Amino acid sequence: MNIATKRKRTELLTYIQREVVREPSVQGVVAIGSVSKGIARDDSDIDAVVFLEPFDLYAIPAEFKWLPDQGTYHGIFSAVENSIQLDFKRLDLAQWSKQTYEWPESICAELSGGWIAFDRNDGIQKLIAERTKYGDKMRQEHLDEAIVGLDWLLSEATTDRTWTTLGPSIAHYRLHSAYDYLMQALFAYNRRWRSLRSRELSDLLILPWLPERFEEQLLLAMNALSATQEGYQQRVVALRYCFNELVAKCQQDRLYGENAVSEAFIRQYDEPGRNWNMDEWNRKHEERNAKVRE
Repeated sequence: MNIATKRKRTELLTYIQREVVREPSVQGVVAIGSVSKGIARDDSDIDAVVFLEPFDLYAIPAEFKWLPDQGTYHGIFSAVENSIQLDFKRLDLAQWSKQTYEWPESICAELSGGWIAFDRNDGIQKLIAERTKYGDKMRQEHLDEAIVGLDWLLSEATTDRTWTTLGPSIAHYRLHSAYDYLMQALFAYNRRWRSLRSRELSDLLILPWLPERFEEQLLLAMNALSATQEGYQQRVVALRYCFNELVAKCQQDRLYGENAVSEAFIRQYDEPGRNWNMDEWNRKHEERNAKVRE
């Protein structure tokens, strides 16, 4: 944690003690972004998620400057010296506590790594831990989907045909999809939620496991170095390298067997009437029709 982060956290705690504690609707304050990661700058504002119950938008503002000396609130473009700038995402705790309410992945990413600055009844920490757990089932589903998608998008037949028949623009756009699947797979393997796409790369580069020479390959996977077919093929090769490294790592960890793509496909499309169970489907189809004819 750097010095700027320590100061920002102290400022947030000061604000909480002075203004938040006396607001009974505020149940929790969780710092996110640079303040939670320990990389804040002197000019960083303080980003946080605020849980409210009841959901009272007039308890505290959303984005503002707070002047500690006077305890007053000001707009972010106000020229107020010695103020603290805060940016709050205010959430309805009653709604976010419902098991049927699905938390967006970007919020899970922020809160799973957040710094809990205030927890009125000690329930916010438990709620976040429960709802941001990256379980085995979800991990497998995300890996399966990504592996199947990558295998199709990066096969030699697909990449060659796309460039030849659909042209450079669509061919590169398909590789954007492959890159997105690769990101999904890498975050899933590491049991990490994907953050906002504009901030994802910073989180990506600190994942516990990444393919060898990943940063070098990443530049090629993201960008075409030229508008020629050669530039396109360089992207394909870089994406295939990362994909193959990922599959090998999953197989090493016994997440998949020898044929990872087939295993992922079958699990993803586990239903009657597929190639691997057509004999059974035909048998049951005949039994069904026989009953209808009776």
